[in-house]
Amino acid sequence: MNIENMEQEFPKMPQSMRDMIEKEVEKQVKVTPQRGYFSLKKAVVASLAATFVLGTTIFAGTKLYHMSSSPQGNYGMTTKIEKTDATENTEKIDPAPQLAMKLSYLPDGMTETEEGKYSYEQTPGQGGISIVFYQMDTGDEAFWMQDHYVTESENIQVGNHDGVYEKMQNIVGDDSAFDQMIYVTYPEYHYVMQMYVGHDVTKEEACKVAEGIILAPSEELADGTVISPYNWSDYEDAMAENSGEDEALKTTATAEEMKNLHKIGEEFAVTGETDGESQNLRIKVTDVKVTDDVAILDPVFMDRDMLDVDENGKLLPDTISYIKAGDGINTLDEVISSREVPRKLVYVTLEYTNAGETELTDVLFFSSVMKIREENEVYEICGGEQPKEGDAWDTVQADSSSLEHGEEMAYYDVTGGERGNNYFDSIKAGETKILHVGFVVDEDALPYLYLNTGTSGSSYTFTEQDLAQGLVDIRQ
Repeated sequence: MNIENMEQEFPKMPQSMRDMIEKEVEKQVKVTPQRGYFSLKKAVVASLAATFVLGTTIFAGTKLYHMSSSPQGNYGMTTKIEKTDATENTEKIDPAPQLAMKLSYLPDGMTETEEGKYSYEQTPGQGGISIVFYQMDTGDEAFWMQDHYVTESENIQVGNHDGVYEKMQNIVGDDSAFDQMIYVTYPEYHYVMQMYVGHDVTKEEACKVAEGIILAPSEELADGTVISPYNWSDYEDAMAENSGEDEALKTTATAEEMKNLHKIGEEFAVTGETDGESQNLRIKVTDVKVTDDVAILDPVFMDRDMLDVDENGKLLPDTISYIKAGDGINTLDEVISSREVPRKLVYVTLEYTNAGETELTDVLFFSSVMKIREENEVYEICGGEQPKEGDAWDTVQADSSSLEHGEEMAYYDVTGGERGNNYFDSIKAGETKILHVGFVVDEDALPYLYLNTGTSGSSYTFTEQDLAQGLVDIRQ
């Protein structure tokens, strides 16, 4: 998920809350699909059973609160829950029972890739649907969300629950963007659902998924997925903490801070692990290849859609759009001009060696590339192009979503762990495992690339942990 698209995907949400949810969504979209969807008949039976157990009074509560959205300017939208005339103010509520969720509908070809995350089987790494729940521990009426760049909005009924559908501007038609949103209130449990909907899912399909969601106490929906909601009080606390400007990212580092910089072929230790045995893990970058052909990749591990290639396996060019930014309330973004730039595959070979005397299991690995400009012993993370005086545009955006700067692994050929993603199942004492990772980058980024093997996944900021472990200079 792009830092550039954060405002569109998580508009007007406190930074700490955005980070928390974004990390969860990113974790979900990186895993391999595991489970399909379930029987509609079983789901309906479970729902009816829950109704009989809980009685009718709890369900009557759905009529006591009303969710709706209202416009702010031309493209701003505020979603709130308001009490009806019959309700009393609620400042604090008792905790809801532990709930479980089931879906009675998923579009053809869509499957669950992780709890709360659903993607099409052909494109598991992009788009789809991701579901987040909030527990309204400070009262249902405390809920509000303000979204910008909204081009379509509708108050909807999702079964017997109020909901809101929104579509946001997707100025470059990014296929992997989450440019739709559905909110649904469940006042009988004091829960609100927020559904992030990808560009690859139609409004009609998304609404059918929302209508098919079944919530019930976990003991009554034993084959459902237990929900781990965010407390709304955490959201409110985050709002208070972030009432000013977001904390600035650390985008420059001194030569002293970069003293642990490594070269290709140099072995170095993993740092920052809490497990003492993991301190014995060593990493070495042994080779870096640059190509525009993905034939070098093992088809078993390759997602052609994520790599954005033609029928011959050649990387398609990137389109850089120069945009005059709107404010998201009264004006939208506007593309002023665009240009194409070739993309390259950066194929990195790494060795992971267990230098200790004890076997290491479930070893997480992650690599990202950082675009850094070095000048006068100062290392600065390169942002996008900056406008010159007189230019009509003020920001740039590429068409390749999360891979536009190649920051994440577009390819890796080792899978393991509980979910079969980026883990070594085992590295025995004295053993060396080989890993290949691939990044898709714009050609003009090649002279500025540094490899970050830290598991923070950082590309846009220098972290203490990553600086301690040291980046690898892979500039071409």
